[in-house]
Amino acid sequence: MSAPVIATDTDQGPRPTQQDACAHRIESASEGWRAAVADGFGDHPDTARAAQLAADTATAAPGEAADAVLAAARAIIRVYPGTDCVMAHARQDAPDDPVDIAWVGDCRVWTWSPCEGLRQHTRDHTHGQELRDRWASDDLARTCDHTVTTSVATAGREDVGTATVPAADLTLFTCDGIHDYVDERLLAELVADHAHDPGTLVRVLVDAAREAESTDNATALVIRSQPRATPAARTRQGRLLDGLESFGEPGFGDPSPESPERLLHALAEDRAAGIACDDFLLRDGTTYWCTKDSDHTDHHVSWHGVTW
Repeated sequence: MSAPVIATDTDQGPRPTQQDACAHRIESASEGWRAAVADGFGDHPDTARAAQLAADTATAAPGEAADAVLAAARAIIRVYPGTDCVMAHARQDAPDDPVDIAWVGDCRVWTWSPCEGLRQHTRDHTHGQELRDRWASDDLARTCDHTVTTSVATAGREDVGTATVPAADLTLFTCDGIHDYVDERLLAELVADHAHDPGTLVRVLVDAAREAESTDNATALVIRSQPRATPAARTRQGRLLDGLESFGEPGFGDPSPESPERLLHALAEDRAAGIACDDFLLRDGTTYWCTKDSDHTDHHVSWHGVTW
């Protein structure tokens, strides 16, 4: 097992200052890693330094990911009072261990693997996300996406978002200067195309933000772990298409040949996340196709003339 590969890229863009920051370290003894991305905000002259201190402190802190975010909060309050930032932090103690994630604000953490595709594991702490949770229109929610509801300097333990997710081939951090401007389906395609090369991946993500006319600082951080021994020929969509009873996914139950609609809905969810396949299955004399000939503007999967 070789150590993970970590790459970062950042661009100030049209903003007068660069207030994004990132930090990372590899634990040589265990081949685990720790990483953080912070995004400073406000007009304080030390905001950029505070964001970097937050990222550095979280990465060096002991304990769980949430403890590290709280340590970052104490550090910036002590050293740079009056400054603030948002951040996401994650750590993995060893290559096959779960990834421990904590965040405040709207920096995001994602994982990618060939079978599961790109998965977001953070939920933005913004007024825009609160509106979406109340079923407001996306157009209205977008106008409030830059209004954060938690921040490092003000967060208590109850304000820190947390998640624990299985080990994956790749872990990705993005700030809002990327994911607020790059469509999630395009993001998923770029990650899939460049997952083998973290250095290229972070560059193309920042470039995509600029091409999308991002007006914010843009930062990406990628950790590429040693690929795990998995049955690569059995993709998620392939298992869904075959309707294996052993395949289970939270929220979908146990799909079986007798309930193909569950397979259809599961594949439609993948389509919405930007994952597509080009395969088919034969069942009861009928051919069911799952196609990837979408223009990437729909969230549907067509099966034998029926759209879900």
